[in-house]
Amino acid sequence: MARVHAIVALVSKQSADVLPDKARTSTFVLRIATILLTLVLMAGGAETVARMAHVPVFRVEQSAYIGWAKRDPVLGWRNNPGVYLSHEGQHQPMTFLADGSRATGAPPGTDTSILIVGCSFSTGYGVRDEETYAARLQQRFPAERVRNFAVSGYGTYQSLLLLRELLEKRGYRPRLVIYPFMGMHPGRNVLTYQFLEGFRAYGGQRFPPPHVELHNGQLTAYPPYVVPNWPLEQESAVVSLLHAATLRNAMAGREQYQFEATTMLIEQMKQVAEKAGARFVVATLWNGKDPWRFPTKPVTDAIRQDSIEEFDITYDGPETHFEKLLVGGTGHPGPIIHQWWADRIGDWLSKEKAAGRY
Repeated sequence: MARVHAIVALVSKQSADVLPDKARTSTFVLRIATILLTLVLMAGGAETVARMAHVPVFRVEQSAYIGWAKRDPVLGWRNNPGVYLSHEGQHQPMTFLADGSRATGAPPGTDTSILIVGCSFSTGYGVRDEETYAARLQQRFPAERVRNFAVSGYGTYQSLLLLRELLEKRGYRPRLVIYPFMGMHPGRNVLTYQFLEGFRAYGGQRFPPPHVELHNGQLTAYPPYVVPNWPLEQESAVVSLLHAATLRNAMAGREQYQFEATTMLIEQMKQVAEKAGARFVVATLWNGKDPWRFPTKPVTDAIRQDSIEEFDITYDGPETHFEKLLVGGTGHPGPIIHQWWADRIGDWLSKEKAAGRY
């Protein structure tokens, strides 16, 4: 009997020793659960507030009209040979030749007298092949060979990379290189946050194209890459907001040197053209007035001081209604503006010919 009492006492002691450990474990689990529940409720509340404030959720969406472009590890993308419809207005067909140029009516081959690089405004996005200003120049000067290598979305830096390829690797020897400058090019060149959000990869993710940064008077070049989405970014407005804020903070300050960087890039374009025996000119397509209010004067003033030829051909014709001037009324420059540009460049070229400078 004494032995039984001893066993009962021992078990009772062991139970007393174990119970506090179980109680501590239960308390710890309860605290963790409370913290997790609080975090979930806070996240849910933040998501609700964000949705009520109409914070957009980041969406990975691929354009249905991206066939005109194909991937390129250096340039980011380039024109894809074939005929493709634009996404604006009446979805006009756009023809890109085997060499990547937009059709101008010039005979095929590398024989080139006038070579154009630039962005969608020079590509003639949204207008028919024969209505682009490059094609109009070919029509006005049939003895010339006008090659239009402009690519939608390009800035000065990508145009420089393509120009190097055309002149240094592919054997083009034009007499004249025209770089049509637009006020959105500086932001593209240094990749400000505003332009990052406008560039999407083929899968729809954010896609920084080739760009440069300027530090201590030196340009540093960066290749194209894809910005990975954060987990739940396509489901959560809060995650989308946090990722956007992180990117905006990382890219802050680039606007401060975008014009200086662009001026340096244009100087490099001039050097590349002249090394190949070509004359280089800058044609400012739009000087910052409506509807594309991107400033150009900081760049155009600087390149003139550097003795780079530049002339302003911003549309200033009698038609003033955007619904008649722009593709679909809200898109890219339409045929009227392209004809204006062709006339201004053509008049300049005629004077240069008459003076024996071309």
